[in-house]
Amino acid sequence: MKMSYLRVRGGNLYYETAGEGPPLVLIHAGFLDSRMWDDQFQVFPKGARVIRYDVRGYGKSSQPGEEYSDTEDLFALLKHLNIESASILGVSNGGRIALDFVSVHPSMVNSLILVSPGIGGYKSSGPEEDREWEELDKKGDLQDLAISENRIDDAINMDLEIWASAQSATSKSRILEIAKANSHIHKNPPNKLQKSPKPPAFTKLNQIHIPTILIVGDRDVKGMQLMTKRLHELIPGSKLSVIIGADHIANMSRPEEFNAIVSSFLQQSGQVSLVSSHV
Repeated sequence: MKMSYLRVRGGNLYYETAGEGPPLVLIHAGFLDSRMWDDQFQVFPKGARVIRYDVRGYGKSSQPGEEYSDTEDLFALLKHLNIESASILGVSNGGRIALDFVSVHPSMVNSLILVSPGIGGYKSSGPEEDREWEELDKKGDLQDLAISENRIDDAINMDLEIWASAQSATSKSRILEIAKANSHIHKNPPNKLQKSPKPPAFTKLNQIHIPTILIVGDRDVKGMQLMTKRLHELIPGSKLSVIIGADHIANMSRPEEFNAIVSSFLQQSGQVSLVSSHV
């Protein structure tokens, strides 16, 4: 395994690489860092060159002090590693970055694995979904109040209650550890300086013509389930997989099922030959 830093405009990105073969990039969720991929980083390098990194403002990557672009950070990382194109696997905000990236650099993406992804410019499917987001916003208001009162531990626990409700005691403890290490995001959100591509990725979904799978847990918040299924309907030829018993951080709540789905998809799409169905 190689661990290093890449100098990017206005900061540094921390990244790790392991394995040999077709490139596979792992992008973490929005309140965690690249350590959420510990399980996959043991398995996937058996058949691929796997890259995981800390998004700007998270983990060991530098805190932004000026406007920056997650899309161009990923572009710089791939160029630095001499990778012309890769498969990209992103969870939540990591999925948002993957969709932003493919909207700007389509020739650099071989396939997409999007796990309960965010997306720029999203428009909901209608009243049912709107109601679900309104309920989530109410929880967000309570979290914002906790942050304003400097109750950061409470804010972190709210994240776990919302997004990590189906974790085992071991994985929940690990998520809590990673979330606490990234607690600064609550008082100083990195994305306030992040510049997303224009037009937004949501308006360009019909231009995605590479193998794509969307994955969502049936224990994820309802709004995310509806949103993920809608993106599946809008991305031509995409697949959808619902993992029973998984929450928003599906790779940690149901790692065996998750790894098997990703492995099968990459093998079927001819991108990465991961070792076996027993991952």
